[in-house]
Amino acid sequence: MKYLPAILSEDHPSLSATERAYATIKRQIIELELEPGAHVTKSALAHRAGASTMPAREALTRLQRDGLVQALPRSGYRILPVTLKGTRDLCAFRRLLEVEAAGLAAEIGCPERELARMEELLSVTYQTGAPASLDAFLHANLEFDAIIANRCGNDMLARAVIRVFDELERVLRITLKFLPFSDSAVHQRREILEAIRDRDPAAARAAMDARTRTAQEQIIDQLVSHASLAEVSISVT
Repeated sequence: MKYLPAILSEDHPSLSATERAYATIKRQIIELELEPGAHVTKSALAHRAGASTMPAREALTRLQRDGLVQALPRSGYRILPVTLKGTRDLCAFRRLLEVEAAGLAAEIGCPERELARMEELLSVTYQTGAPASLDAFLHANLEFDAIIANRCGNDMLARAVIRVFDELERVLRITLKFLPFSDSAVHQRREILEAIRDRDPAAARAAMDARTRTAQEQIIDQLVSHASLAEVSISVT
């Protein structure tokens, strides 16, 4: 695929020191090794990334643009928290993008090998309290969506969808710890797959809209159960 979310990206020897530091710190934020709201120093982040000062500084500049890190005057950096409002906005934006991407992918069509791969990915589930199974599920879930995004025929739309996935993965790692796997989610993704296979844009948009709306409701419900105010930072614990 041309555009990959962070969870699907692999380390490569050709990466520059800045790119390597950026990828390493970003994964630690997304995977909650660096908890939302945590205060950190540039030197500590450089150490965690195995990088020198300059690559770490440049990586942090990119992470600020990504909305994952905030620079604090004379006191280092803060890992930006997950808030209810931010999550609502993220899920709504994701729905707008993915609904259109699904419709375009159905209009253009996907190669049979990619449709077969999407079928395989539907079989991946997870168990609450089992980190390895959750990692496998998130990998499969985001790969399924990334295939659709990469087949929409619009590079700007595809890039936007992939950027959303990185923010979304962090939220999912918080909420899915408490949310049991649902067979209905598999059914909804299968409807998307069948609509794309049938080259039915209207059905693909409707199926993706239903799936992303359901996901948004489940995510918000989980966050609300762990927060008392609409704008508070959500605790990982």
